Amino acid sequence: MILNHVPALIVSGALILGSLCPRASVAAQQGDVPAARRIAAMGAVALDEYAHGLPGAGRVKAEAMEELDEARAFLEEARHRAQELSPPLRALTLPVFAQLLDGVKQRRSLDELQAKLDGLRLRLERVLRTPLDPLPAAAPSLVRGARVFRPHCVECHGKEGRGDGPKARRLHPGPANFTLRDSLRSASPLDFFRKISVGVAGTEMRDWEGLISLDDRWALALYVSGLRYTEGERERGSRALRGRCPDCLVMLSDLSETAGMSDDSLALILAGRTGRIPGDSDGRAVVAFARTAAAAEVLGGDRLVEVARTITKTTRGVDGAVALARAGRHQEALSAALDAYLVFERIETPLRARDGRSAAEVERAFAGLRAALTRSSGAELDSARRNVEIALAAAQTSLAIETSNGMLFGQSFVIMLREGLEAILIIGALMAFLVKAGAPERKREMGWGVIAALAASLVTAAVLATVFRESTAHRSALEGITMLIAAAVLFSVSYWLVSKIEVRKWHAFVRTQISRALSSRRVLALAAVAFLAVYREGFETVLFYAALFATGRGSAGATISITAGMVIGFALLCVIYFAIQRWGMWLPLKPFFGVTSALLYLMAFSFAGQGIAELQEAGYISATPIRWAPSLPALGIFPTTQTLAIQVVLAIALLGALAWVFWLEPKKAEG
Repeated sequence: MILNHVPALIVSGALILGSLCPRASVAAQQGDVPAARRIAAMGAVALDEYAHGLPGAGRVKAEAMEELDEARAFLEEARHRAQELSPPLRALTLPVFAQLLDGVKQRRSLDELQAKLDGLRLRLERVLRTPLDPLPAAAPSLVRGARVFRPHCVECHGKEGRGDGPKARRLHPGPANFTLRDSLRSASPLDFFRKISVGVAGTEMRDWEGLISLDDRWALALYVSGLRYTEGERERGSRALRGRCPDCLVMLSDLSETAGMSDDSLALILAGRTGRIPGDSDGRAVVAFARTAAAAEVLGGDRLVEVARTITKTTRGVDGAVALARAGRHQEALSAALDAYLVFERIETPLRARDGRSAAEVERAFAGLRAALTRSSGAELDSARRNVEIALAAAQTSLAIETSNGMLFGQSFVIMLREGLEAILIIGALMAFLVKAGAPERKREMGWGVIAALAASLVTAAVLATVFRESTAHRSALEGITMLIAAAVLFSVSYWLVSKIEVRKWHAFVRTQISRALSSRRVLALAAVAFLAVYREGFETVLFYAALFATGRGSAGATISITAGMVIGFALLCVIYFAIQRWGMWLPLKPFFGVTSALLYLMAFSFAGQGIAELQEAGYISATPIRWAPSLPALGIFPTTQTLAIQVVLAIALLGALAWVFWLEPKKAEG
């Protein structure tokens, strides 16, 4: 068993040794990181302003002078802040900003000044060993960006970002209009992020770095970047890209790839891949979608796309390592292979939770690659590379396996039919006992209770849908918790059905409900009975469908299957209700309760396993692989100790419930 983990131990050991042996100068300079980032961002914003002030940039003379003044102000501020850096970094930074200031005064070419700044940034990143433009921990959320925009930006920029906020008329220069495409086509989300972080010199635009978090600044930057496009354009661009260039989705889902791209750059890249002319309507629509495609609500939160992106990056890293080995640079090749494995580790935990064998195969393949990189540049190296590619492809397939659409349809149909039938049975029985009790005139009160319960169920569905949409950063955890709650409720409902499987027990339950309501003459008493009876079913239905949609992971086929099961189940419910009202038909209770109880238990069993797997993917629960255990994702069975443990508990609880209902309780009643 220990041998199976040797590759992982080698990787971990390399990381630990690397972390324990940093250069002293680097450790001493870690306090320079925030200052260096701010100074570099100021330099980038300054050159952006300089570009707009140059001749031919489309500005009138007065506007151009304002842009040049802002560029100089930023560079002066950056040079002043460079005094805060440690002596080695100060010596690197001050001469470059002196050259940039001199270049702006002499109107030197933008390319020349940009090259000086890029060179400084590269040297700073090498010394500090950290990027100067830190990316967010997770894909930015457009919903979160809009929430940050409202309190902080609307006063100046207006509700739609047109630069027409209540304060705009008093400002000079006026606030930017984020809906102007032509003037912003060279702007990237990274440009917006930098300006949000450091502000804009000579304007009311202050720096927000110390007031809002890194993730909020990126969410705001991506949100503002998309204001110049309509939702209709984005939808049309999405359809075009998915049809003509599905491989583009992997690149567009990665903020690290697109954050620094202007609209013009995106248009050129996508035109080459899709054949769309950048200036035509389809070309603009493709760019409109691409601009915010990395958002959590679009591709950034798509787990299957994330898996494909990780596999692509890992494969690219392996190719780079092999190329270095062929050039005889074996030590660099080993380092590149380690970097590639670290990229793969982003998806190793969910892979190990779903398919421990695939994870072990990837580890073995990388171990073989590292061995080949140290001593070969020929056929052995090619074979090791192919083994890694095969193992990565198998891993991607394992992570892409979802619950079959047929099973999702069946589960959706069962949920709608069972919950609806129980509501019909309860309300029908209550109405019948009401008539027998000599109070048929009070049926109207129960009708109002039913209507209120249906409305409350719809509100519950809307609230739950909003929670899922706005909690993208923790969606796996939220889905996992929802599945576990649904599993618990499904099990309790299954037990309740079994406990009422005898007709006399069902009649006793209904008689108790109606007698309590009739004992009170208040109008709300009967309405409350009907409301609670129907809303319980409605709430359960909403909860179960939330868990069911989560198992489908947002795929179009899964959504169609679940919706079809819902619609067909509801249509059948309408037929059954009409038949009962017209001819007084009643379902045979014992078979109905018995079969649906078994189906609900199976769904609880599946939801429990999948809920734990979701929490493992989110990193909230560890994953301990079991090599001999089967992997059946469609049934919620995964080869880990944690997922199987909760399912064993459910199996024991089922045996206990059956023993109580069919043996212990009758025996107790006889005694």
